[in-house]
Amino acid sequence: MLLVIAAVGGGFVALNSVDLPEVDAPVETSFVCLAGTGDGGCGPDNSVAQFSSSENRVVLPYDEMPRILVQAVLAAEDRSYFGHSGIDPVGIARALYQDVKSDGSTQGGSTITQQYVKLVYLSSERTLVRKVKEAALAVKLERKYSKTEILERYLNEVYFGRGAYGIEAAARAYFDKPAMDVSLEEAALLAGLIRAPEKADPSRHAEEAERRRRTVLAAMVETGDITPVQAEAADNVPLEGTVLERAPKANNTVVRAEFAGAGGEYVTEWVRQQLTSMFGEGAAYTRGLRIYLTIDESQQRAAYESVANVLNQPGDPAAALVSITEGGQIQAMVGGNDYANNKVNYALGKAGGGSGRQPGSTFKTFALAAFVEAGNSVKSVYSAPKELILPKADEGKDWPVHNYDDHDLGTLTVEEATWRSANTAYAQIMQTVGPQKIAEAATKAGIGVDVPPNQSVVVGTTEVSVLDLATAYSTFANRGAKVAPFVIRRVEDPQGNVLFEQPEPAREQVFAPEVADTVTSVLRGVIDKGTGRPARMNKRASAGKTGTTDEYKDAWFAGYTCHRTAVVWVGYPQPQQMLDVRGVKVSGATFPAQIWNGYMAKATEADDSCTWEARDVGTNKVNPELVAGPPTTTTVVPPPTAPTVPGAATPTTAPVTTAASPPPPTTTAVAPPPAAQAAGAAPTATP
Repeated sequence: MLLVIAAVGGGFVALNSVDLPEVDAPVETSFVCLAGTGDGGCGPDNSVAQFSSSENRVVLPYDEMPRILVQAVLAAEDRSYFGHSGIDPVGIARALYQDVKSDGSTQGGSTITQQYVKLVYLSSERTLVRKVKEAALAVKLERKYSKTEILERYLNEVYFGRGAYGIEAAARAYFDKPAMDVSLEEAALLAGLIRAPEKADPSRHAEEAERRRRTVLAAMVETGDITPVQAEAADNVPLEGTVLERAPKANNTVVRAEFAGAGGEYVTEWVRQQLTSMFGEGAAYTRGLRIYLTIDESQQRAAYESVANVLNQPGDPAAALVSITEGGQIQAMVGGNDYANNKVNYALGKAGGGSGRQPGSTFKTFALAAFVEAGNSVKSVYSAPKELILPKADEGKDWPVHNYDDHDLGTLTVEEATWRSANTAYAQIMQTVGPQKIAEAATKAGIGVDVPPNQSVVVGTTEVSVLDLATAYSTFANRGAKVAPFVIRRVEDPQGNVLFEQPEPAREQVFAPEVADTVTSVLRGVIDKGTGRPARMNKRASAGKTGTTDEYKDAWFAGYTCHRTAVVWVGYPQPQQMLDVRGVKVSGATFPAQIWNGYMAKATEADDSCTWEARDVGTNKVNPELVAGPPTTTTVVPPPTAPTVPGAATPTTAPVTTAASPPPPTTTAVAPPPAAQAAGAAPTATP
């Protein structure tokens, strides 16, 4: 025994010159909080999601640690902690002697300071050199830090099983409560786990868990922290019903059930991707970030429920929705219907793992903006026959453009052509302004992908995301001012230091206010008396546009009030699958408009009212010789209405009235293609 002590002393002197290594900040779990989170901070109690690595940890300062749990750990692991200088020489010598005597077997004897050294500085190997080095570093550690500082670090570092590191994560993993709220029996159980947590997990080894808890309680009686009566009462508390069942191994991202039930998993994954771009790979899982979002809980719930109420049958298509305030805050995002089976976020297009989708006639709004910006009046008149042939417009071939269901709509003003989503009229509007100007208008408004200036641009053949289209339509809601949308408003470190603060978004005036107001004035008619009537709200003035692609593959509704913009997409995961749902061919005027109405009716309840006056800033009237009016031989067919869906909101619609007018020409118009324009095939768009 004396020889062992002498060997330890000699080794200790030799290793006393070893420098104390620098310690990296502990790996911590990050938390995500929604809009409305106050100054109390973002943490386990008010977060909707968390990111953690293999080490689930929430660091607590010493003065926020429960006294009963500190006493339990000290009684179980190191009763003389506040009396020694980091090591217990007799205990070390006894452990080493037993190790040598038993020829490879090991025995404890480390103080809490030594345990902390082993956790953060050394490996777990059991060798004489490692034990002596551990002791030397423990002494150095006690010279550098106070006892409470070391104890705080230890209690935040030690592993308790179930992926929980530190007492805060442990209390939540076993009891679903903060560490500060643990009872005596709970504190004793946690303290008993430290030596070998997997061998005493109450879900798998209840008898061993009870035995260890009893041992800790007895130790606390010996240290005078509790009375025998308290120990007996705590020992009699059954484990069953008081300890959580062991959950399956957690993923790195955990979303609270109520937020996941409102589509929150799509939002959380997008936030994680942004954090990676901002702070580097793995930062979300290790740095203990506190992430504050613009997502509003009630808005998110309303958006998801609106989708679920309409698309509620087996085999129904997927849907996506994005809602943006006038200040650029994304308050709701539905990326899909079933994250567990399909993690593609359809709201983000390519950025969400998808491809983007063709927006159909919602792109007519950009043609309208280019038309108005060029000084043209929305009272300009165009013929809208059931078919219009554009010679050599489809890569040298003739391009036949058809109206919805081949309806001959007679002659229409530009605003009427917008209300009725007249493809043949808009093909001529495209020729008036040129596809280049339409592509430029879309880009200026906020479409973030490249928009080819093909003639087909007018009927929306460019694949876009729901977020892009919402951004672009919000530009018109903001009277021509483009505001970049955002979902992360602030990021803090665990101490509350601000790492990122979203600045006030810049408002870039990309259209003159009177141009945007004229566009809004026309789009109001789409909802009040056109294809978008199923989206009409009783209490709020709104503007919008329907969109449906060739053969009913994608259906859209994009609309806004003066305070917020929302865009809805409906389609199948397979881009080429027709939207034939329950016997209904889904256009933008059906399910998308109905979903939009259901969401916006709730979302705008607290918004101020808007007053939008009719505007027509243009002075040039195209085709003044034409007079708007219906055809003489074709009945004007009202736009399709949404089918009745159980549980869905029923929008208020208005009847369509068609005033008598002099008849237009009854022959099919053939418009020559403008010179020097890019050609491109265009599927037939529908409302």
